[in-house]
Amino acid sequence: MTKNSAKDDKQQKQQSGNEGITQKPGTSITEWVLAGISCLALLTALGYLIVDGLSGRNGTAQLIVLPVEVTATNGGYVVEFAAENHAGKSVAAVEIRGELRNGDEVVEESSATLDYIPQQSERKGALIFRRDPKAHELRLFASGYSEP
Repeated sequence: MTKNSAKDDKQQKQQSGNEGITQKPGTSITEWVLAGISCLALLTALGYLIVDGLSGRNGTAQLIVLPVEVTATNGGYVVEFAAENHAGKSVAAVEIRGELRNGDEVVEESSATLDYIPQQSERKGALIFRRDPKAHELRLFASGYSEP
């Protein structure tokens, strides 16, 4: 064996060894799959935001206040209520008022403030009266709110 043939064998071995290490240029299947999943997630998020933005969920809050329970205490009567927000708009600092009426005359008033009522949800609270609400006409209503 000559020096040249030994050198040629060595170069061939290096070239054949390098062939296993080098990769073809391009994108692997794993990269394509991850790119597809990412694209699908992005399109889903964009679609949700577009539908949510066009759904017309702005406007006036629709607050309904309903009595839940009346309990007698040492200092008077506690009227528990549920305030429901049926609109697509959240509201804050919701002022809830209650009136005990005898015909057209307001016998007693009470109020409470709810910090926050998210859209399509309900929050509970209570009003305290000195007179028995069962002996009068009880009216509960939201009298004001602010935008969060």
